[in-house]
Amino acid sequence: MRKFRSYFYLLIGLVFVSCNKSDGPIETGIESEASYRVTFTMHWNSTDFPTDYPSNAHFSPLIGWSHPTTSTFFNVGTTASAGIEDMAENGGTAILQAELEAKIVNNEGLDFVLGSGLGSGEGEITVEVLVNAANSSVTLVSMVAPSPDWYVAAFNVNLYNGSNFVDTKIVTAAVYDAGTDSGVTFASADANTDLKVPISLFVDAPLGDGTNLAADFATITFVKN
Repeated sequence: MRKFRSYFYLLIGLVFVSCNKSDGPIETGIESEASYRVTFTMHWNSTDFPTDYPSNAHFSPLIGWSHPTTSTFFNVGTTASAGIEDMAENGGTAILQAELEAKIVNNEGLDFVLGSGLGSGEGEITVEVLVNAANSSVTLVSMVAPSPDWYVAAFNVNLYNGSNFVDTKIVTAAVYDAGTDSGVTFASADANTDLKVPISLFVDAPLGDGTNLAADFATITFVKN
């Protein structure tokens, strides 16, 4: 009988330990994935950006993906890929789409996103994107058109705090120079750079003063579904 009670208490102890053992992501309050509605609001207008403002201002289709926070694709200081170059110079998406989808297949991203363009300098483009704990950042880009090789981007926006995804996040977009064309204003003729220079923030004329843009160029709002 004494031996039986010993086994019984041992069994109860094991059950107690098992019930109190942490299983990580399945704990209450821990999220492993989320989806977001993203609204890209463009503010490119002739009042805030009067220098050489083009009569045909518009934006190419919005393209991007969700990815790890450590991704270096599109990083300032890196050389533009063929897909980034085509997007920034021509508004093309096919080459960049192939590059991003290849990264996803290689476990370097989660969800590819392709949205509409915008036929004027002001307005909204809305897309949906899926993120998870391993791919919690989002990058979305669109060509500033017409332009030599400039594009507007929400770059590496992290939506995860280590346990939960934010309900809402609003960021101000930046404008980038792909480093593939030497034109200096919106209507410049094609002047392909012989040796590509690294991607950089674009704050020069006609959009800025060399230090800052003349005004906020675009605002991006992330709302969790």
